[in-house]
Amino acid sequence: MKKKLMIGLLTVVTCFTLGSTSFAASDMTKTSNNTTTENVKVAPYASKDIYRGIIYKKSDYPDGNDIPNKIYYSEGALSGWITLVEIKSLTGVTWIAYYQGTIS
Repeated sequence: MKKKLMIGLLTVVTCFTLGSTSFAASDMTKTSNNTTTENVKVAPYASKDIYRGIIYKKSDYPDGNDIPNKIYYSEGALSGWITLVEIKSLTGVTWIAYYQGTIS
């Protein structure tokens, strides 16, 4: 019984040891002088350019100058402040404000 338990335990440890090395994020190469070099893969910095229109009621913002110059915008794991670039009168009762920027 102890022998089967030890064999089972060694099998599990071997699986974890082999499995953990197969998920490594770098490539290992051996050179001719018996040294090892490592090529590490680096993920790029995540960011996204945003251009969005927001509709505001003129009853809340009677003058176009009352509309916020910056808004906080988030999408998934990315977020940040985007800046007002243009305001248009959409109808007699609404504004449309366009914001642009990069979130990260």
